[in-house]
Amino acid sequence: MKVKTQNNLNEKYSKGTILIHWITALLILALFPLGKYMSSLEASEKMGLLKIHAALGAVVFFLTVLRSYFFFKSKRPDDLKTGSKLNDKLAVWIHNLFYFLLIGIALAGFAVMFLGGYVDALKSGNLDLILPKGDLIPLKAHGLLATIMMILLVFHVLGVVKHYLLTKENTLKRIL
Repeated sequence: MKVKTQNNLNEKYSKGTILIHWITALLILALFPLGKYMSSLEASEKMGLLKIHAALGAVVFFLTVLRSYFFFKSKRPDDLKTGSKLNDKLAVWIHNLFYFLLIGIALAGFAVMFLGGYVDALKSGNLDLILPKGDLIPLKAHGLLATIMMILLVFHVLGVVKHYLLTKENTLKRIL
């Protein structure tokens, strides 16, 4: 017996939003493990990787701001209905929290680069300009926000799978 579809899955996000969603997702999946790997390296060992991490992080920030613009400018599908008001609200909160987390992670990353001496060290080649990790509160915030985001990403994927299994709706159609 097939479960009746509750949502109009023919409504799609704009092409710009879809493209930004998937590019951002791929970048996040590269940035998080790269950041975790770099956290165990000494400053002298990670400067090349830091340039890549910072550049890709700046791209994610720019794409998030652009996607936020599309969020308000473009027509978007109605929020998914699950049959549970709590789940419906949770899904909206998780989606919105992604935007805030991505912006917060980027701002903390920019703060680390400037306040931690990394920008000056990259320009001059003098690694002595970099502050010790323990002195960088924005670095702790950057890591914490990134970890929270990865946990939310797992919940996001589980939500898609759960929705598919319970309602037999392929909600990915809206973002493909």
